[in-house]
Amino acid sequence: MDALSKILALLFSLITMLGVIPKNIPARVILPELKKEEILMTVDSYDFKYEDGKFSLAFGGNTMFADAVSEVKLDGSVISSADYTGVILVQEKMSDLRGEGVRITATLTGDDKPTMKQNFTFYEGAKYFLVNTELEAESGEVASNYIAPIVVRNGNIQNANPRYTNFLEVPFDNDGWAEFETSSIMENALAHEVGAFFTPDNKDGLIIGSVTHDTWKSAVEYKSKAAAMDELYVYSGANTALTRDQSPHGTVHGESISSATFFVGFYDKWKEGMTEFARINTTFTPKRQSVGNSNPIGWNSWGSIQSDISFDSAVATSDYIKNNFQSTWQDEENVVYVNLDSYWDNMSMDQLRAFVEHCEANGQVAGIYFSPFILWWDEYGMQVNNVPGTDISYNDIRLKKADGTYYGNDIDGCYPMDVTHPATYLHFKNQLEKLMSCGFKYIKLDFLVHGSLEGDYYDESIQTGIQAYNYAMNKVCEILGDDVFINLSMAPIFPYNYANGRRLCCDTYYAINETEYMMNSLTYGFWQSELYDWIDPDHIVVWGKDGKANERAARSRLLSGIVTGGSFLTGDNYVNPAKDSEAANKRYNELFTNEKLIEVLKIGRPFEAVLSADCPYAADMFILENEGRIYVAMFNYSKVGVKTMSYDMPENAVATDLFTGKTKKAVGGRLYVTLQPSDSVIFEITAK
Repeated sequence: MDALSKILALLFSLITMLGVIPKNIPARVILPELKKEEILMTVDSYDFKYEDGKFSLAFGGNTMFADAVSEVKLDGSVISSADYTGVILVQEKMSDLRGEGVRITATLTGDDKPTMKQNFTFYEGAKYFLVNTELEAESGEVASNYIAPIVVRNGNIQNANPRYTNFLEVPFDNDGWAEFETSSIMENALAHEVGAFFTPDNKDGLIIGSVTHDTWKSAVEYKSKAAAMDELYVYSGANTALTRDQSPHGTVHGESISSATFFVGFYDKWKEGMTEFARINTTFTPKRQSVGNSNPIGWNSWGSIQSDISFDSAVATSDYIKNNFQSTWQDEENVVYVNLDSYWDNMSMDQLRAFVEHCEANGQVAGIYFSPFILWWDEYGMQVNNVPGTDISYNDIRLKKADGTYYGNDIDGCYPMDVTHPATYLHFKNQLEKLMSCGFKYIKLDFLVHGSLEGDYYDESIQTGIQAYNYAMNKVCEILGDDVFINLSMAPIFPYNYANGRRLCCDTYYAINETEYMMNSLTYGFWQSELYDWIDPDHIVVWGKDGKANERAARSRLLSGIVTGGSFLTGDNYVNPAKDSEAANKRYNELFTNEKLIEVLKIGRPFEAVLSADCPYAADMFILENEGRIYVAMFNYSKVGVKTMSYDMPENAVATDLFTGKTKKAVGGRLYVTLQPSDSVIFEITAK
């Protein structure tokens, strides 16, 4: 480095160490080629150091990780930013939808290597920054199926005192009863798309996750050694058992390619960090246009009637809802949905149209169900049946693996189709248009993870499963239009922008262990309410197909839907309930016409989970504050044991049990509650 270059580098270091980039310096500063010079700059609470292709970050004076590198897999080998011999750093002022800030780009060059660019974007006043890594070919194309903007090894991850005790493992989807899990930081763990290092209840958190979802499946993975975090990998190119893939992650190629953009944020309250992460996603890709202004409230046939659905039972259910529940459920904003699930094809098209008309006459909106990307036939059936209007057999549009063999039906018992094949498009276009012609204004889409599988696609421009998913879901939304409420059943969490709602969990009925499973998804997946207008706790069943739901378990299942604050679709057989129909109808009306509970539901916000230090499978206490009132919901997930719980409550307040209307007062500043097995309670706490 010549003398002038050294002076420029020194001046830049001195300027940037002063604090936030001053307004009067040039908008763009280019540093001469570096290798052994250290660059340190401060943006708000972030201290950023770059040297020899490695970077370190401190937040609020605390080093979070040091000597981090970016890595990429090329031709089977992994190269690191530290392997490059030349670096040019550019610092620019910038402004976008997220605010004003500074972007630092390190451009790395080296013999026989594609150019690597590491991009770091810091926003004024923000607790997070964004990072991604790009590759540019010297000539021709560059190709990779693994790009990691952040890799930390050798224990260079700050965890003093300890700063974080747990890690949140986020599943890729909700298929197969996938769960949110929490691991000790002394274990190895992996999260899909986003992970959180955190300390219960709502204390420190390091949130890392992808905020772009057009190409990659991404992950946050760490490994521990000697009872501490040792290695951290933040990467695009995830391929795990939970992504359901049976082929390697697709290889992305082009003159230039980029990882997903990742969010990295340090928060005093980790739940706020998760919420902001989700919100920042929507600044890159907005949510789907809203349909209506209120929670979907109504009924879905899969809860109990299931394969026995018929025109007569569907129409009778519509009438039952109108005569018993509608005056409570419906108001100026809330519409009532009556939705047919799988096996609606027990009816003719004329009957479907008549059902829609009957619902409309009852002041209701009719909904339907479809799985656009899968086939349930056996292999013979796929070989002998053609896609309508073509001479292409369904067997010809099955998804192939990377090795050219077909996917089987071992994922959920159905065969995934190649969603990029023109005949697949004709298949789901024909079916969706038929359903929409009947007048349905709500559709539940299921088994969508099959449209995101890695494979050998008909459309050669589609390189990855997520590209295929985006391609196909765009087509689906074009067919459905903007005024149909789209709800996702079993589907990836990301991308999120094709639906108004998404089910948090897999099939959930009335048993208390099923309610606990559903509440696991709310406890740790609450932040999805920023991605979708209405999160969905699945059908609320309080009697059951077999009529065996006891009163306490039924109350808990109902309450799980209330505290979710989103979709509220009941699922029982109202027309012909099992066993004692008189008792069933009594329960239906007691629970579903409780005006106080429905008022809380219509607030339309999820309750916040209260986490104990051991990070339970699902929290047993949830709280919501609204317009000067506090709502506290408590659950006992045990089938056999009695549980005593308490909540801090001022002596001058009164707690009203919204199930019974009875009031309780604090004892020594606490509200004490004893819950029987499988039971729950919700209180509204107000000042006297």
